[in-house]
Amino acid sequence: MIAMLRMSCIYTSSNARTKEFKKAETCEHTFRRSSGRFSKGHYTPRKEEKLAVGHNLRYTAVMKTRLGVIFGSRSVEHEVSIITACQLMKHVDREKYEVIPIYISKEGQWLTGSRLEHIETFKHLELVAQNAEYPLIASADTKTSKELTTSHAIQASLSTIDVAIVCCHGTLGEDGTVQGLLELANIPYQGPGVVGSSIAMDKIITKKVLEASSFKVANFQWFTSSMWKEDKKNVLQRLLDPKNQGHKQLSFPLFVKPANLGSSVGITKAKNEKELEEAIEIATHFDRRIIIEQGLENVIEINVSVLGFEEYKASVPEQPIATGEILSYADKYEGGGKKTGGMASLKRRIPAPIPMSLTKKVQELAIHVARTCDCSGVIRIDFFVNPETDEIWVGEINTIPGSMAFYLWEASGVSYPQLIDELVAIAQKRKAIQQSFTRSISTTIIT
Repeated sequence: MIAMLRMSCIYTSSNARTKEFKKAETCEHTFRRSSGRFSKGHYTPRKEEKLAVGHNLRYTAVMKTRLGVIFGSRSVEHEVSIITACQLMKHVDREKYEVIPIYISKEGQWLTGSRLEHIETFKHLELVAQNAEYPLIASADTKTSKELTTSHAIQASLSTIDVAIVCCHGTLGEDGTVQGLLELANIPYQGPGVVGSSIAMDKIITKKVLEASSFKVANFQWFTSSMWKEDKKNVLQRLLDPKNQGHKQLSFPLFVKPANLGSSVGITKAKNEKELEEAIEIATHFDRRIIIEQGLENVIEINVSVLGFEEYKASVPEQPIATGEILSYADKYEGGGKKTGGMASLKRRIPAPIPMSLTKKVQELAIHVARTCDCSGVIRIDFFVNPETDEIWVGEINTIPGSMAFYLWEASGVSYPQLIDELVAIAQKRKAIQQSFTRSISTTIIT
């Protein structure tokens, strides 16, 4: 890893007189922690650092953590990821961190550059990669280049990062793919590891794991898009026939969902067989695996965020407000006309209007879910609650929640900059524990 040292160049003399440098001088030093030596780099001192007080040179170093913010990727939640990342970068404490935006385009290109910190840059996505000011990560010194990115170049550039904050949502980012790359590159990152990310991404696997761990989930069935295309009649019969042995009985209303998508994309409520068939057709355009969930009666949605790794704390709960029968993409990201507000723009009640006893029950359950699925960083768990009976069903686990659920933590007394500090600390703690284990053994099997 490389940590940048900010250096104040100050001269001292017996008469203690001071003069401002007429020219900006450049301190060309970067400290490489792995070797303990200085190597050539670039830093232009700020105005207040360009003071001459004699002839003897003295250095004052302030180390910043290099924070790589990874976002975008090939996902239907691409734009949502951009909003989450830009919100986070806006709230980073620049006295503590040097921000390195890393944007993955819809075509899978990796780009970096300071302008990628601003939401205005992404008004026209098709122009981002064409502009030389947004260089592809193509070499270790990150010089501007329009060459195609190679895996070696990506790893070389990632090696300059101290901690990665992954702001990707959905497939190819939140599902363990980027997490696996960071594991191989030996870079600490926020959020669950490959296993936890994969479990939470696939709604079918999530429900199976939660069921096996004695959590209450809505009845469901699943099938693949190829099964649907080959024999629609058989799939419908299996879903709706109460005499069908070996499958949980379902009845209308039903919710049809692509198994690996988020942000309510591809989700439809079906009240009869005709609507069910239409909903399935929509879902098969988005994913290979489809899940059908039983609609629950007399319930409200309650969401809780959990923060930590092995030891967790829960936020105050919220009740999101839907404008229709389901909490839609528009509800989540375009509420009140705030099309750049991300999940923070959703209409909600914070804290949720439920009794304190039920609040504590939901918070305890959220922590239990996080521990069961080996989650870390900041996550959000969505529940369905019957206020009359106090019954609680686990809905979904969001391992990289929209807007990093900062609005829930602000309501819990944790500011966004403080939340970022905690995410960095958790990532470093998790990496330190991982590195304490033996990863290789002596062997003579290859001679």
